Amino acid sequence: MPVPPSMPSPTSPRVSRISRTPRFWATLDPFLEPGAVWGRKVANEQFLAALLRRDPFDEYHFFLPTPKEIQAVQQLFQVRFPRLAADRRLRFFLRQDLPSALRSTDYHCFHLSDCINHPPALARLRNAHAPRPFPITSVTHSLSYPGYPARFLDHLHQGCTPRDCIVATSTAGQNAVLAYFDHLRASYNLDQERFPQPETAVIPLGMDEPWNPDPAALRKQGRAELEVGPETRLLLVLGRITPHSKMDILPLLRAWQRISGSGRSDTQRDVVLVVAGWVEPKDDFPGAFTVLARNVGLPCRLVPSPDEARKQRLYAAADIFLSLADNPQETFGLTLLEAGLAGLPTIAADYSGYRDIIQHDQTGLLVPTWGPPDSSHIDMLSGLIPDYEVQFLLAQQTAVHVPDLAAALRRLLDDPLLCATLGTQAREHVRTTFSWSRVIGQYLTLWQNLWERTSPHSFRDSHPSHDTPRPLELPFSKIFGCYPSAGVPPQTLLVRTRTGDRIAAGQDFPVIYAGLEHLISPNLLKPLLILARNPIPLDRLIHKMTLLSSDCTSPSPEQIRFIVHWAVKHDLLEIVESPA
Repeated sequence: MPVPPSMPSPTSPRVSRISRTPRFWATLDPFLEPGAVWGRKVANEQFLAALLRRDPFDEYHFFLPTPKEIQAVQQLFQVRFPRLAADRRLRFFLRQDLPSALRSTDYHCFHLSDCINHPPALARLRNAHAPRPFPITSVTHSLSYPGYPARFLDHLHQGCTPRDCIVATSTAGQNAVLAYFDHLRASYNLDQERFPQPETAVIPLGMDEPWNPDPAALRKQGRAELEVGPETRLLLVLGRITPHSKMDILPLLRAWQRISGSGRSDTQRDVVLVVAGWVEPKDDFPGAFTVLARNVGLPCRLVPSPDEARKQRLYAAADIFLSLADNPQETFGLTLLEAGLAGLPTIAADYSGYRDIIQHDQTGLLVPTWGPPDSSHIDMLSGLIPDYEVQFLLAQQTAVHVPDLAAALRRLLDDPLLCATLGTQAREHVRTTFSWSRVIGQYLTLWQNLWERTSPHSFRDSHPSHDTPRPLELPFSKIFGCYPSAGVPPQTLLVRTRTGDRIAAGQDFPVIYAGLEHLISPNLLKPLLILARNPIPLDRLIHKMTLLSSDCTSPSPEQIRFIVHWAVKHDLLEIVESPA
């Protein structure tokens, strides 16, 4: 059941922190990543920057996989967000610290940068350890990889609550997520009662207008770099330059051939196509496309992998933006927002999330697309051939209607006034609908609305009883329990060894490997060894250890059991008697 988040004013003031309970926002993702910034990385980085600029929470907790990643991300954050970093309101933890953090901190929400990898596992931990089932939200990006049915199947488990929500960046993306769940339910005969699914909502990605004090000078500079004059009509295509990803731009040349064959010289005169974007090393397609464009009478400039500054100069230099998506990888369309903010009219494929961005005849022109009604012959190959080949085969059957594309291109080339009008309206539309301030406001409203959802299946806020393993959670002790000689029953008698005596007396020291510090510490090990100075059953030892401290930071029975097994392994404890 979709959750329609209301849209608060983008100028709403930040929530006051005076005289209220602190609010904690958390994630499993860094949102900032080193390396080239394209697509998903752009969306994640800009989301985080907008959230921290709005700053509606008291602290922001990042749970990352390794100490090395924590160190690298902390350095990035100190540069990007120095004020929050200096105030120690950006906190970094290992994911292994999650159980204790969930017990000790009442989180407002966890927000994950991708809906594929971690939401079900996090829900399982939340249900086991958190005092209240906080909302878990996660975002769609590309949804078309052949291995994703198993990922979405993982979402269908009894620990899923109405406070769990997949946020699609487009209506088409939301429909795809719901179609995944419908397909899985039909295939495995899964009912809603025993296998609930997350809520879904649509919140777009955002884009803020780049600072540009002199648009005319930027346009002049951009055109000089492309070696085109002020009267040249410049068409811009920006994206990954390959038919295997996002879009095949060859139909654009077919549309140009239609225009050329019409005999209308005004449209054809002094037009240059610029193709810019990510180029894979040793890929010969961009060069071959440039030759093909020249052969059909359309001069083409290739700009491989432009940086952000060059990209802004390209937008400023252009007159018309084109994006002819045909690949199921494409879910939203950030470049359409960038083009709109540059005041460009867009000719776009009526495909996926593009129709949420372009208002036909208002901010640009949408060109119809036609896709295959039955893909079973390709579906059967998925998992046997590379993912990009599957998507390529699907895209090559998805047609951007060339006659309509030619008509749209001719219409804008023949009518500069229409271009200017559409461009002005596009800029205003992106400013008002897709500003990051507005998008963050929608998230704040969504998180609050999810808190107001009650949880079925006796999942009470005061006592999360819905602690059920996910079907796709690997139960190691059940699957591999046959590997050791025997297990350790609760009534097993344990006693301290001579090595344990020395460590308890401070005459020796345990060797604790890196990566175990969050589970084993002298503060826990010493009382354990004291309690085991005489033979004691395992279950009684665990119970006594849990009584040592009654606060929420005390060790869990699972942590104590881990320490006991570790102590036996390292000859600090030994088994005196094991029940038959």
